[in-house]
Amino acid sequence: MDMQLTFEDVATALSLDYECVFFVDTETSNYAMFTFRGEHAKLELTGTRDFWADTKVNTEAVVYPEDKQSFADHVNRDSLLKAIRNDRAFDFKYRLLVEGNPVWFQMKAVLGRSQGHEYLIIGVNNVDQRERERLELEQKASKSKTYGQIVMALAERFDALYMVDLKTEHYVQYKSERVFEELSIALEGDDFFNQLRKDAEQVIYKEDFDLLTESLTRDNLLKELDEYGVFTLTYRLNTPKGSVYVRLMAVYADKEHIIISVTNVDAMVRRELELKKKANKSELYGQIVMALAERYDALYMVDLVTDHFAQYKSERLFCELSITVEGDDFFNQLKKDAMQVIYSEDIPLITEALERETFLRELDEHGVFSLTYRLNGPKGPLYVNLVAVYADKNHVVISVTNVDAQVRREQKIREEASANYEKARHDDLTGIRNKNAYGEFEKKLDEQIKSHKDIEFAIAICDVNGLKTVNDTQGHKAGDIYIRDASRLVCETFKHSPVFRVGGDEFVVILRGSDFENRDALSQDFEEKVKRNIENNKVIVACGISVYDKAHDKNTAAVFERADAMMYRNKMSLKGGRDEIINTIIRTIGARMNI
Repeated sequence: MDMQLTFEDVATALSLDYECVFFVDTETSNYAMFTFRGEHAKLELTGTRDFWADTKVNTEAVVYPEDKQSFADHVNRDSLLKAIRNDRAFDFKYRLLVEGNPVWFQMKAVLGRSQGHEYLIIGVNNVDQRERERLELEQKASKSKTYGQIVMALAERFDALYMVDLKTEHYVQYKSERVFEELSIALEGDDFFNQLRKDAEQVIYKEDFDLLTESLTRDNLLKELDEYGVFTLTYRLNTPKGSVYVRLMAVYADKEHIIISVTNVDAMVRRELELKKKANKSELYGQIVMALAERYDALYMVDLVTDHFAQYKSERLFCELSITVEGDDFFNQLKKDAMQVIYSEDIPLITEALERETFLRELDEHGVFSLTYRLNGPKGPLYVNLVAVYADKNHVVISVTNVDAQVRREQKIREEASANYEKARHDDLTGIRNKNAYGEFEKKLDEQIKSHKDIEFAIAICDVNGLKTVNDTQGHKAGDIYIRDASRLVCETFKHSPVFRVGGDEFVVILRGSDFENRDALSQDFEEKVKRNIENNKVIVACGISVYDKAHDKNTAAVFERADAMMYRNKMSLKGGRDEIINTIIRTIGARMNI
């Protein structure tokens, strides 16, 4: 498969998951910034004169105050180039002020060369959630010192782990995988740094011996730890099967101890070397892939002419980044894999969405294809997001990212928002809808009226008689019982219509459908119920109903006003013997309350 892609192709494919990518000429300081604007926008290129001068200005404007000095010390031409030339890469975390709040970002940089120019390739990514989770993990670990020291020191797996006492230089090896057990390395001792040099003579690959012994002195190690909080070094060991790349990382456990982990990264480093070798015809492409590919949990490159594909995987969700699957029938292979790894309820979704024709039509129309679905994880279904973009007219880059925490957090927020929304639109006393809900319903009706839609509805206004007297003589608890009785009477009569409590003693009903068609019968039924209530010393409610007249009513308020006037006339007709009736009702409510 022809994997040679242009720089812009690859930058477009990979920049979707980064805030921005900079390319800086190390000689002139001129730079270009690639940024992704909008959900389906294209890559934009902006050139300006002096990257370092612009960075200095922006530091004062947007970098979080506590991080300004550290940012200035690390992100300047001399420091950044020195770090890259020493370690072959640059990785730095800092905070920016976003809408007044500190947000964590991560800057990664590598060097590349193209057309006789040396370039800095700098990727900036929002890592706020991941960094806050790490800090929270550190806080939780502090309750158990030994556990906390190890967990706070190491966020990823390791093959060997040492605890070193800086006062005595006594050290203990807590864990060793087989690759280290085959070497003659002491498991415990009292002179760590000298013992390290002795062991290095036996086990360090000869070309890396000077690198290790010069870098891993006590003074240099502590200087790096004090300045950066972490010390890392990649080198090779001699093993019975040949040289093996390992990565050493050191951090403070507390002020008197450091933890040193050694991890076998041979497969990853050799893969990186192989990728660089394959990218020799497109140097910038290779540099960007190395700097940014670890962002993804899985990465596919698909040739649309042949359907040949290569699948890359990373350490987080699937396993370490490597070409694990390569084939010639991507879309059919995807369906087969789905039966094994896709959560059963999402299999129809993924197989239908990733039909070749559907997939390409979505790409052609929107420039990007995105789909969130669930995988079968060890602890249950796990949400992932698939994003596909054209690399060029014959190739598609597909990334898969673990978004489980984000999706579940958004679901929780939506559920809480929905619950709060409903609560804000219901009356606490009666449980029916309140004045806010009526306002929204009225607005929708007004929109239908304004658009001249052929709609039918009527409004019933119901007002409770004697509520003030009940409250004044028996208290508000008795008044609450009276209101709930009134609400029950209205709701039981107009069973198929929304009922709103819009005031202390006022209810509104929007009659539609069967209630609208039977409004006269329902009105009569309501009057009869009120009459029986008067005879039985129960709640008395006046009611007026008005029908929407398309020819004359310009809004819902006009219907409301007529219904209100009719209710008032009904209220007056119920006033005969009002005082005696209300007093009897009050005594009845008092008996119910044991007053």
